[in-house]
Amino acid sequence: MSLTEKKYVSPLLCWDFYAVYFHELVKNSRAKEDIRQLKSIVGHHLESWVVDKIKEEDYDALVVTDKVQNIQWVSTGFSEMTGYSKSYAIGKTPHFLQGTKTSFEVKNAIKEGIKKKKPVNQSVLNYRKNGAEYLCQIKIIPLLNKNNGLTHYLAFEKELKAA
Repeated sequence: MSLTEKKYVSPLLCWDFYAVYFHELVKNSRAKEDIRQLKSIVGHHLESWVVDKIKEEDYDALVVTDKVQNIQWVSTGFSEMTGYSKSYAIGKTPHFLQGTKTSFEVKNAIKEGIKKKKPVNQSVLNYRKNGAEYLCQIKIIPLLNKNNGLTHYLAFEKELKAA
């Protein structure tokens, strides 16, 4: 057999298989870390449906607020998406991300859902630290204790596109 007839296996074939699952591995790793941190912040056992939602949901950032919407915790993805540090965001309300072009109707829909302690799903125009606009899909769920009392809100945030 001559040299030209030999078949060589590229070492990159194994990378091709790995790359297919790389995104899923990163997502699962991020979800595990977010769940671990969320459990320490919320201060009670997270219901299994909340843990499942975090594992299933496609999000860029998680935001946890208390009952009056003061931010208690944000995931690492929040800083990557908005440009604001975790320490800057904690203690503020998520309203600091909104600006002049943020829809009044969307803000009211979010406010009404929170007031009724119901899940909220809205697209909102937000602003990064550098002033750039971005469209963000926000899914907010109320977190309840064993007595069905509201303790926190958990928001899943996904950037839809540059505004």
